[in-house]
Amino acid sequence: MRRSPTNHKGSELPEALGTRYSDTHAELSAARDTYFMTQAEPPINKPTYVPYAPNLESPAPEEQQQIDKITAALRKNNELQLKKNHGHAIRDAHAKSHGILRGDLKVHPDLPDHLRQGMFAEPGKTYPVIARLSTTAGAIRSDQVRGVRGLAIKVLGVLGPRVLPDDKAKTQDFVFVNHKVFPTGDAKEYLTMGVPLAWVLARTPDRGMLVVNAVLRGAKRLLKRFGAELPDSIGLFAGENTYTLGETFYSAAPIRFGNYVAKISIAPSSGSVTALTGKTVSADAGPDAHTKAVVDFFRNNSAEYVVSAQLLTDAGTMKIRDAIEDAKLEWSEDDSPYQPVATITYPVQDSFSDERRSFGDDVLEFNSWRAIEDHRPLGSINRLKKEVYLASSEFRHEKNGKARREPQTIDELPK
Repeated sequence: MRRSPTNHKGSELPEALGTRYSDTHAELSAARDTYFMTQAEPPINKPTYVPYAPNLESPAPEEQQQIDKITAALRKNNELQLKKNHGHAIRDAHAKSHGILRGDLKVHPDLPDHLRQGMFAEPGKTYPVIARLSTTAGAIRSDQVRGVRGLAIKVLGVLGPRVLPDDKAKTQDFVFVNHKVFPTGDAKEYLTMGVPLAWVLARTPDRGMLVVNAVLRGAKRLLKRFGAELPDSIGLFAGENTYTLGETFYSAAPIRFGNYVAKISIAPSSGSVTALTGKTVSADAGPDAHTKAVVDFFRNNSAEYVVSAQLLTDAGTMKIRDAIEDAKLEWSEDDSPYQPVATITYPVQDSFSDERRSFGDDVLEFNSWRAIEDHRPLGSINRLKKEVYLASSEFRHEKNGKARREPQTIDELPK
């Protein structure tokens, strides 16, 4: 009898997580075909990938004024949370950490040319990484509140010309959420919809948010009967409160991918974490349920996640400008499939020691503009993040009396 895979304690994981073996020739053939269809090789009818060029971006004339207003509004939220947290400044988004992880990113050895781009250009190359799991609210909330989960990755030892002229670091940051698209498409929409929502979220107590979650879940079920859906901006709060480690994370907004343009995803791939996909957190697990789950998991388990690139193609009816500038526009996976480029491995570790938590929350910053030119962030939402993230980081480090520090080696991350 075939045994199920085990974790480091030797306990069996659910049978469904094991390798599926077919008993008939037809099933074997189907499994084989499915396997090869999901590999990094492009399909037989190779799509035409959109080449990167600086003129792909087209900022609106009033965009900078909109960004200035957004930055000023979010500063008020920073100041409010500073008072609520007794003089300790937090991020204006992704405020609550659930784990600070140490790992390795290994580029797949057999990538085709169109995927050998930027930091993924050298087959088999391994980079150390620091990852931060979070909830995207700009307040420290109970983990029982359903919100957007976040993942930030800092890759160390990445060489190449930098996006920002004064950036001397050798790191590459990627910022992700567990939704494929951003709830607002550009800076204009964020000013009219995102800022009011952020204002409400910063001031609504946890009990109020739990009521909102329950009401929206009911509305979601009702609308589904009529073939309708909640708007993305509020539908984010209608999902089930599922385990962070089982989530797939997305860059949502595009970046340059060497000679091309892409969105990036990170998905659980080892059985230890795919077993958590879709599983809900117990309502009895307490206000730090997600943090505790991450700590408990990495005390005895390792995990692997696959990094994939969704290259923009000229197939379909989507306009190239919209694909770049509208972050709430989902790219068709039929036209632009996600293609694996690397694997991240996290070993057994203490993911949230006091020293590591302080380093992740008060010292480190994660900003997708901390990047090499080959991975330049693109589009209106990314241009907005450039200024908002910088303003938030400066406020947080100044108020907490902590100097910003960009790690040069993985050994700078506390044990």
